[in-house]
Amino acid sequence: MKLLVDSEEFWASLKADIASARDYVYLQTLSFEGDTVGKELCAQLKACAATDVRVIVDSYTKYIISDKFLYTPRNLCDTELRHEVKETHRMIDDIRQHGVGFKWVNPVGFLLHRFPSRNHKKMVVIDGHITYVGGINFSEHNFAWHDMMLRLDDTNIATVFAEDFKRTWLGENEKLTCKFDGIEFIFFDGKNNESLFEPIMDLLDGASKSVTIESPYLSFPFVEKLAELRKRGIDITIITPEDNNKKLVKQYILWEAARHNFKVELYQGRMTHLKAMLIDDETLIMGSTNFDYLSYTLQQEIAAIVTDRTIVDEFIARIIEPDLRNSKRFDGQVDAAAGARLNRRLRSVARLAVTLNRL
Repeated sequence: MKLLVDSEEFWASLKADIASARDYVYLQTLSFEGDTVGKELCAQLKACAATDVRVIVDSYTKYIISDKFLYTPRNLCDTELRHEVKETHRMIDDIRQHGVGFKWVNPVGFLLHRFPSRNHKKMVVIDGHITYVGGINFSEHNFAWHDMMLRLDDTNIATVFAEDFKRTWLGENEKLTCKFDGIEFIFFDGKNNESLFEPIMDLLDGASKSVTIESPYLSFPFVEKLAELRKRGIDITIITPEDNNKKLVKQYILWEAARHNFKVELYQGRMTHLKAMLIDDETLIMGSTNFDYLSYTLQQEIAAIVTDRTIVDEFIARIIEPDLRNSKRFDGQVDAAAGARLNRRLRSVARLAVTLNRL
């Protein structure tokens, strides 16, 4: 296992692995945009000598590019954004013409009623032994954000991920849990997520001293679980971005933290898109899941439960410790009434999203 912090490390490693691939490269992502990052990835895929090169992209990218919903009046008139949309479609057409398989998955449904139910996985599998899993998408703004990936060189793990990729390619979402030495994976199918999250909730219940979470979008029901732990005297620390791309979620997190006496560290300088839980400095939970209501109920995700001591120690040394140094402690002052109103609105919208998705 190798922890890759931020896009520069991830891209250098992935580029070398794609260049050396001879059998297959399977890549799945949520965002895949026609900017410098997307085009450089496509150049590597076109030059790859592997006989089977395929890309899966969630239909999210058909509607959101550069973190902007394409069909608002303002964005319809944004010439720079419209140019990137055209470049994205040209880029996809180009790789198809060069023999790279490409597939959109997870259609959004009539009037976007299934939009909250995204395939949120980010993975790459290469030649039956290399696997990448984590939170980094392929776009300029995602590459600029703070994030991480885990690279694994193991034939059994790669086989599991390759099979999941193939099922997704066929339009199938299946649940799966599998254990290996020092790591366990949970594949969420978007239908049975609540039961699949039970092992993670059990790990939280077993915390004896501390839980540290880095996440931009932490929400219910994970907040309620953390509140239970806080009542037992467990130290709860949340690292979340000062400049969150979803400002209402940041307000909600701060309100919950003030209510339950969580420590909140506001990460400075840029967006942190990283999502991870560290329990008692012994167990690391990472992957694509945001620890929010949509991940808990609707989205296809991958979570890794890491107990390998080397990776856990590296995560503490390379992410938790520097990120805490690069953060400012939230003073706990919030508008309680405004926070309560926001909480009610967010929960109502979340329940509506689940109801519409299940129609």
